[in-house]
Amino acid sequence: MLVSRLLARLIDHGFPGRDANAKASLSITARGSRDAAKAAEIWKATDAIWWQEPDDPNVCVLGVTPFAAELWDGPASQTMAVFEFVMSQLTGAQPNLGENRKVTVRM
Repeated sequence: MLVSRLLARLIDHGFPGRDANAKASLSITARGSRDAAKAAEIWKATDAIWWQEPDDPNVCVLGVTPFAAELWDGPASQTMAVFEFVMSQLTGAQPNLGENRKVTVRM
């Protein structure tokens, strides 16, 4: 099935935070299937807008498995980021550009 071949791969998606300097990234694997029983199990009345019934040949159930997540929290402003870069050039010290945390999930 073409959809399964396209989706059976790694996907990485970033999410900007409310604060423009905070960002999150979620890495997943995704697989599509034509599992009519699962489609019927999760079927909602609004799905009938696009498909006639759960066993419609165009219905594909998408399953995702997360395996890694990252969070970045940067300086409070671009001005502070520029200041950190300039100070690092003048002093040779590492710039303080915020924090990065990474979690890998073993499935």
